Amino acid sequence: MKKISILALSAVFSVMTANAQQTCCKNQGAYEFVPSWFVNVQGGIQMPYTPGDRSKLLSPAFSLNVGRNVNRYFTARLGIEGAYSRFRDLTDKYTYNRFTYATGSFDGMLNVTNVFCQKNHPLNFYVLGGVGLNWSGAETTNSSHFSPNVRLGAQLDWRISRNCALNLEYRADNTNDQFNSRLKRGSHDWYSSILVGVSLVLPDRKAAVVVKDNSAEMEALNKRINELQAENEKLKNRPAEVKEVVKTVKQTVLPNVFFKVNKSDISSFQQANVKAIADYLKANKGEKIVITGYASPEGNADHNMVLSEQRAKAVADMLVNKYGIAADRISTKAGGATSDIYPSQELNRVAVTVAK
Repeated sequence: MKKISILALSAVFSVMTANAQQTCCKNQGAYEFVPSWFVNVQGGIQMPYTPGDRSKLLSPAFSLNVGRNVNRYFTARLGIEGAYSRFRDLTDKYTYNRFTYATGSFDGMLNVTNVFCQKNHPLNFYVLGGVGLNWSGAETTNSSHFSPNVRLGAQLDWRISRNCALNLEYRADNTNDQFNSRLKRGSHDWYSSILVGVSLVLPDRKAAVVVKDNSAEMEALNKRINELQAENEKLKNRPAEVKEVVKTVKQTVLPNVFFKVNKSDISSFQQANVKAIADYLKANKGEKIVITGYASPEGNADHNMVLSEQRAKAVADMLVNKYGIAADRISTKAGGATSDIYPSQELNRVAVTVAK
């Protein structure tokens, strides 16, 4: 039963430790640590580890402590605990005797939360250990009622204001066997206490707000702002740069279709050029073309104009009827005689250009 009680209390304080550290992360303060004195009053229950009905062994306990929070990690205190305790009469298992006791102890307390969190926060978890002197009012064959005392425990402390804190504490005290009047050589008595209390905290002075010195960062930032402003002024006063824009016009060259003198029909040799024109139009769906017919300079000018128009239409008809090119993508016009273009009469032809 003794081991079960210790394990259960250990589990409780493990949860308390986790909660304390979570609070640390959520409540990281911005105030410096200030040493302080405190007076702590506690009340709760006490139970000795002795054979008997646990419910009948429980008794009230009270504690008064005076101490000092020396630094962020260490606290020291002097305290006295007492009231009365119980033990079962070995001659009658239904009889439980009551006796008064008092324990004075000097305790050292380690702030575990501050070990893991570097900023101040309201919720803190402590482990504690102490030594002291126990007085028991139980009657024994030993003439002395005093015995040395060793203490282990843990405390959860919640600082609710600058001058007030609430706490929950578990402690286990070890004395010699005369504590409950049952003397047995080499044996020791244990008793545990669970106490809740309130502390009056008296800091040495008011905590100052810790402000990070970021003057160097501000100076560097202001310097950079000034540099950017100066650069902006230079850009404002810089003359405008005029860049010459050269537009490149891509010209598509399509085959010419040549005709015999005074003829407007397309020979079998020139049909390959017409097919090349058709292939281009099929590959470029958005393009349109202009077909211009020409004639050689000899002969009547009116006849040459009619002949050049017939040649242009002959090419257009083949593109539409043989190769399926839409008629609205093709325009024709007559160019007449071409004395200044081709010196040879055999070079009578139709020129095809892409419409822009």
